Amino acid sequence: MNPLNPTTFKAERVAAWFIILAITIFCLNYFSNFLQPLLIAVMIWYSIYELRRLLSKIKIKNRSLPEWLLTALAFIIILLICVGIFELITLNLELIIKKSPDYAQNFKAMIAGLQRLEGFNEIQERALSRLQEFNAQPILTGLLNSLTNIAGNIIVIVIYVSFLLVEEKFFYKKLHAFSADPEKKERIDTVIDEITDAIRKYISVKTQMSLLTGLLSYVILLMFKVDFPVLWAFLIFLLNYIPYIGSFVATLLPAAFAMFQFQSFLMFFWVFLVIQSVQLLVGNVLEPKIMGRTLNLSPLGVMLALTFWGIIWGVLGMFLSVPITSVMLITFSRFESTRFVAIWLSETGEIEPA
Repeated sequence: MNPLNPTTFKAERVAAWFIILAITIFCLNYFSNFLQPLLIAVMIWYSIYELRRLLSKIKIKNRSLPEWLLTALAFIIILLICVGIFELITLNLELIIKKSPDYAQNFKAMIAGLQRLEGFNEIQERALSRLQEFNAQPILTGLLNSLTNIAGNIIVIVIYVSFLLVEEKFFYKKLHAFSADPEKKERIDTVIDEITDAIRKYISVKTQMSLLTGLLSYVILLMFKVDFPVLWAFLIFLLNYIPYIGSFVATLLPAAFAMFQFQSFLMFFWVFLVIQSVQLLVGNVLEPKIMGRTLNLSPLGVMLALTFWGIIWGVLGMFLSVPITSVMLITFSRFESTRFVAIWLSETGEIEPA
């Protein structure tokens, strides 16, 4: 049966798929407060799992370290990385706040320069009118609620991670219990291995490329003498995990900051141009050569996934859009009823046989 043959798409089947899709979207949105911390916990657990796998290669007197010690070391390393990131952001934000009067003065000087342009006063009056109508209380309340949710979720996430670490040795056993058929068990193992390998390759290559982009951007920002180059380089590294728009936003932030720091639109142009050139070189030339066709995802599919998960789960959804779509492609390709979805998600339409 050809899944792309229009005759196979009966009205009942199409209706059933729409109902399933609607229920899925509703559940993802309605249960987001439960699913997002769980997904973050899975990410942390997976990071511990991969780091533990790397640490297991360390041998003392030709003996590997015990499992519990590897887990503890991996957990401590990830905890230290998180604390370091928090300290980096906090310290830089404090410095930005201290120097904010200087940047505000530079902004006023730029506005004063623009006032000489014909028609600017009318634009300024409209902007001021909108600012007077602007009510910041809902935004501040929303921000406070978000921070409160994050603080509350930290405890929940730690609990989830702890249980995942305890339960992980039973994962395969539980999956195999779904069927007594050895072929189906082997099929389950194959799908899990494919998903693990694809995500491992994606995260590994993406991290290396993001790190390279961040380091090169740091050097560029030092050359332009832009303040807080470490913070901007870190944001460039982090936002590179968001496909397409992440690299653009990451370039825009330091360029806009440079404009206010030096009171120069030309500085904005040069910083944006040079860093964006690095982004394009690494993202469009170097990364595809190293990554190859590991994920086999359609660019349109990635863009649609980015939009969908961004609407459903915000920034977290954008970060996870590619791994989630990759898991969907591999899983759907293994079942005849969902194989057509995998074909549309793939880059070339060529997927592994079911």
